[in-house]
Amino acid sequence: MAWELCTFADLKKFLGLTGTAIADYPALEVIKPSVEYAIEKYLGRQLETTERTETFYLTGPTAMVSLKALPVASVSSLSITMPNGSTGTYTVDDYYITQYGLATYVDLNDAKVEITYTGGIGTDVADVFNNINRAAVLQTSFEFQTKDNVGAETVSMEGGSTSRPELGLLKEVKRLLAEHLHPLKTTG
Repeated sequence: MAWELCTFADLKKFLGLTGTAIADYPALEVIKPSVEYAIEKYLGRQLETTERTETFYLTGPTAMVSLKALPVASVSSLSITMPNGSTGTYTVDDYYITQYGLATYVDLNDAKVEITYTGGIGTDVADVFNNINRAAVLQTSFEFQTKDNVGAETVSMEGGSTSRPELGLLKEVKRLLAEHLHPLKTTG
């Protein structure tokens, strides 16, 4: 991921770290990008706003072209190949942008779709990004602080023991992310 859901500066403040760079904390260098990946996987969408090219197959009949980077800002090219081998280049008059990607004005049946588009939330949607940023800070901090006991549900120490949530995204993180799930994803 070229951009960050949470910065080292966010983590440094939250965790009270004294190092000047993330490289001062090798475990954090591994945990941070893995949490960012886990969040995108949980959401079922790609968050960075950038141009991307995707090729996939639709079974149908369907007019729905589900894309991962939402919202879709623009479409540079859309090419659809039908089972008989005919390929058509679609223009803005042949589809419209939806909350889940695109919809074509005609049903597609067993078609190969090649699309280049720009989409993602980016950091300019402050209320959405702030929610996801908070989730990333909480999850990354939790995993960093509990790295010595990965997978342990109960940890014994001097003076007693403590129970920890099972391995995975924290309940609070899932709660923060729930409203940002891909529209076609029913559960996290």
